[in-house]
Amino acid sequence: MLANVGRMAPYLFERLEALKKKHPVIKEVRGLGLMIGVELNQAGGPVYERCLEKGLLINCTHETTLRLMPALNVTKKQADFALGVLDEVLGALPRRT
Repeated sequence: MLANVGRMAPYLFERLEALKKKHPVIKEVRGLGLMIGVELNQAGGPVYERCLEKGLLINCTHETTLRLMPALNVTKKQADFALGVLDEVLGALPRRT
C-alpha cells in the first residue's frame, strides 16, 4: 500500500495544481501523502454538497478548506473520477468579481 501512496500522492498533487490553474477559486493545495487540503477563496460548503450529490465524498474541514483523504489503495481510475467531479463542480461555481 505504501508503494501505491508513493505513486498516487504526486499524481493527485499534480492534477490538483492543474485544477488550481484552471479554477481561480482554488487558493492553495497542500498536504502530506494522500491527506490533501484544497483551500478555496470562498466557502467550501456548496462544493462539498455538489460533490456529494455526484458521488464524491470529501470533507469541508474549515469554512474554505476541502479535505481529500482517499484510501491508501486508491486507484488511478478512482482518482480520475474524483478529480473529474471536482473539476466539474468548481467549473459550475458562479464567477466572483
